[in-house]
Amino acid sequence: MGWQSVLPKTDLSKWAIFTGPLYLIGAWLCTLGIAQKFSVPSYPKIAAAVGLVVQAVLYQNSVVQDNIAVRALWLNIGLGIIHFLPFPAIFFKRSNKDRLETLLYWSYAVFAIYTMLRPVMLLILGFTEIKDMTASIYWVATMLGSLLFSLILSGLLLVVAMRDGIAVLREERNHDVLTGLLNRRAFWELAERHAIDRRLQPVSILVGDIDHFKRVNDTWGHAYGDIVLKAVSATMLECVRSTDLVTRFGGEEFVLLLTNSDLEDAERVAQRIREKVSEGGYVLPQGQRITMSFGIAALVPGADVREVVNTADKQLYKAKQSGRDQVVVDQLYAA
Repeated sequence: MGWQSVLPKTDLSKWAIFTGPLYLIGAWLCTLGIAQKFSVPSYPKIAAAVGLVVQAVLYQNSVVQDNIAVRALWLNIGLGIIHFLPFPAIFFKRSNKDRLETLLYWSYAVFAIYTMLRPVMLLILGFTEIKDMTASIYWVATMLGSLLFSLILSGLLLVVAMRDGIAVLREERNHDVLTGLLNRRAFWELAERHAIDRRLQPVSILVGDIDHFKRVNDTWGHAYGDIVLKAVSATMLECVRSTDLVTRFGGEEFVLLLTNSDLEDAERVAQRIREKVSEGGYVLPQGQRITMSFGIAALVPGADVREVVNTADKQLYKAKQSGRDQVVVDQLYAA
């Protein structure tokens, strides 16, 4: 638009068949980016068809005959349609309450509507008003509107991209690469919050360990060990709720924080995991079976999370000493 503003009037028609595709491609890239951001279709075939029709009209009204009003009208109609393509799908899909994404969505919606209304502005002003287009009210309004929305959308997209990037980095920092479970750092941070949240009481801590896991690595190799770790992790996730924490503490040791679960509830969960792991059959040669042992302790309000984890770990040690493949509950709060 800036380039067209400084072109001699006589050259506008000559360059129309080149500037038109630039406008259309720019609109399509904006549409594609917004569609990908909200995970909706971008309808590239429809956009291509609209672009071809508009380009044909531009050719007719620049090369065959010079009619700047018709060119401006059809180009704006085409741009409006392309910008509007993902709008309905985003409207019906959008369900999250993220304020930043809501602001981005409505800013884009206003921009799409504004683009759709530009042909109406042309009709209201009349075609004679834009014979000297780059000095017309229409051109000034279009320049200012496009600049304003470009700045707003670019700024919002940049902020959203930075926010999403930080979220991805936080997820990577907080999760174990192999199993996808929380790591030790994330557990301590989240467990402290869960411990003081009255809505989540009672809370129980489970410390689990894969029995004779070193034998798996030594006998069949670390590749089989990784298979077992991932399968056991998936089994544990199947047996808990979204408010619970499942953590790989290191090696073959896992720590679970169960919300709204007393010791009896926690023992049932541990027994269910133990049985599922034992029955799972994790592709080990010679039909070898995997077992797990668990120690359980109650995380009562005001207790130190690390102390409770240590208490549950002591119960795990008792389970190991008693023959493995079993669950031992701390009796201090068992009543």
